[in-house]
Amino acid sequence: MRIALLSDIHGNLMALDAVLADMALRGSFDHVIVAGDLVWAGPWPAEVVDRIRMLGARVIQGNTDAFFGVARDETPPGKREGRFAEHLAWMRERLGPERSAFLAGLPFSYRASPVEGQDLLVVHANPFDLERDLRPSLTDDELDSLLLEDGHEPDWQALAFGHIHIPYQRRWRGRLLADVASVGLPMDGDPRAVYAILTWNGEDWNVEHHRVPYNIPEVLHKMLYGGLPRGKHFAERLRSSAYQAVLQPMPVLE
Repeated sequence: MRIALLSDIHGNLMALDAVLADMALRGSFDHVIVAGDLVWAGPWPAEVVDRIRMLGARVIQGNTDAFFGVARDETPPGKREGRFAEHLAWMRERLGPERSAFLAGLPFSYRASPVEGQDLLVVHANPFDLERDLRPSLTDDELDSLLLEDGHEPDWQALAFGHIHIPYQRRWRGRLLADVASVGLPMDGDPRAVYAILTWNGEDWNVEHHRVPYNIPEVLHKMLYGGLPRGKHFAERLRSSAYQAVLQPMPVLE
């Protein structure tokens, strides 16, 4: 079984198209799975949703996709009321009601089973909610606290997720943990798009991360001058590919 996994596209159509072109060069896949956060930070929300739906991919919900299910006067924890409302209104206007409802209604997880007892579970952040992150610095004890359910071993052999935009893999209790990272907004210091290929070889799951270059300056220009709320903030994030973006002049396309 061979699976292409994408996550955290965040409205970056140019990054998504580059990843899809790279996938086409790498042969066929049994499944294409998108682990959430299709829009929100980028300037092409409707186009990204349409492109993903045309793929026929399995799509699960990310934390920013769930924003489209909140009441119009509701502000999620950790968000500034006015700023969140402005951003959500801009996104809803461009998505329209049908695409917004699609994002709000996405399922929480997807499971692929090559053989009994060797399931791959795909979630956005972790198997229980859309927010708590599985950052690479967590200790095994911290992973035990987050991933064991009432002290019992999970019923999956591999866990794939996104959310923190950092590609990595590790083993925990003999299981594979794989952060497939972010197509549209990586946060590991490399701005190129990232996706992953997971393969069941008959005995175990393996993961390969693939970096894909694309025209980042054009995306930065669209973020800055295309009307996107907080466009400068997201452009700085994309340019630096780090959570603590260093403020530097943005490139301007003529």
